[in-house]
Amino acid sequence: MIPSMKKVETLSPAAQTPPWWRRLLSDSLLSERALTLSTLVVAFGFLGSKILGLAREVLIARAFGTSAELDAFRVANTFSDMLDSVIAGATITAVFIPVFSIYLARDQAARREGWRFASAVLNDMFLLMFGIVALGIVFAPQLIENFIAPGFSPAQSALAVDLMRIVLLAAIVFAVSGTITGILHAHNRFALVALAGPLHNLGIIGALFFLVPSMGIYGLAWGIVLGSLLHLGIQIPGLVRSGMLWFATLGAGQSSMRELLRLLGPRIITTNVGSLTRLITNNLASFLSIGSISALNYAYMLWQFPETLIGTAIGVAVFPRLAQRAAARDAQGFARLFNIALFTILALSLPAALIAVFFAQPIVTLVLERGAFDASSTALVAPALRFYALAIVGEAVLELVARSFYAQRNSKTPMFVALAGMALRIGLMLWWREMYGASGLALAYGIGVCFEAGALYILARRSFLKTVDSRAA
Repeated sequence: MIPSMKKVETLSPAAQTPPWWRRLLSDSLLSERALTLSTLVVAFGFLGSKILGLAREVLIARAFGTSAELDAFRVANTFSDMLDSVIAGATITAVFIPVFSIYLARDQAARREGWRFASAVLNDMFLLMFGIVALGIVFAPQLIENFIAPGFSPAQSALAVDLMRIVLLAAIVFAVSGTITGILHAHNRFALVALAGPLHNLGIIGALFFLVPSMGIYGLAWGIVLGSLLHLGIQIPGLVRSGMLWFATLGAGQSSMRELLRLLGPRIITTNVGSLTRLITNNLASFLSIGSISALNYAYMLWQFPETLIGTAIGVAVFPRLAQRAAARDAQGFARLFNIALFTILALSLPAALIAVFFAQPIVTLVLERGAFDASSTALVAPALRFYALAIVGEAVLELVARSFYAQRNSKTPMFVALAGMALRIGLMLWWREMYGASGLALAYGIGVCFEAGALYILARRSFLKTVDSRAA
């Protein structure tokens, strides 16, 4: 008797291919539950901060419109923000997390040494920023009149000097707060950090209600200081829960500090390029019509709303995990996370950019047009927002691609690309300022940031992503 043969069914290639919706989910952030939750926490924090920031700007617009005194405040605060972004904030976080994460992956003794390293970074940041702020306060007149806003009248320059000396105090607080943010993110703790931004804005809003009526624009400057203290205070409980050990030590002689400084130098230059671009934008806009600086700042705030919820939120949430996979030399896991995040960013940022292009004027009218901000102010801001829309996609992608290099402990490549992008932006700004006014400056920024994102992506594909197919992971 011939033994019976069981029929073997073979599936066709089409049947073996998962349905499109399953492939779409596997390529999106939804395929990583922990990362999705972290992203949502960060995004909701940014959303709260942006909503309160929008309310803050509406209140500022109602109180000051596009006046000369608000231009002076914007200039003063831009310099303080530059110090925060260049030395603290995202700058220190980008290079601190990859170094600190190495300690967290080891035993208890290594963790104790990690806290010694973190303490040294905190102490050094405080002392460094204190010294820089002291110099900034002393040389504020020279900075305003010669570099930041040379087109201002003497009275407007004097006001900007007074305001800058106040808001610079917040830079010291943010230096400490930004380092704490890096510590908490390295532990994948995002909740308290997510609350820091909304509380910062609440401090400024409180000043608009209780200080501005009696102090005018000076009350708004003190609101910046109050907001920075709230930004720091909410994160302290997170340090306690992380089991932080504080040491009265400095970083001199520590090998980890040397590694951090090796990465920090190029990172400071990269961040400084972005801040210098903002300063150059204000410099060029100071020669245009009154209100141009404020119009660019309003438009900048509006396009950053969707970009922060998309690019920054995903970049912040995925960065510690990218650093962990880079430390473990998990190339496939690294590339899979990168591609998932990139797909999600593009799927969300492209529609947001199109909305900003086609509905710029209704958006500005709905959000800002009230009180001292009238139709003439809308006519200044809406074109700038329309041209800034390119930056929504470019900046969102840049948030991820740049972090992929920092996770690999490579801070030089983003620096060189940022320098090239700045040269392109400055050239376009000088070309288009007279042709398109403030809108030309916005368009130059958008094209420059898209160039940076595209160049870094190409370099990433040619180096650490070139041999890995995320679908095979």
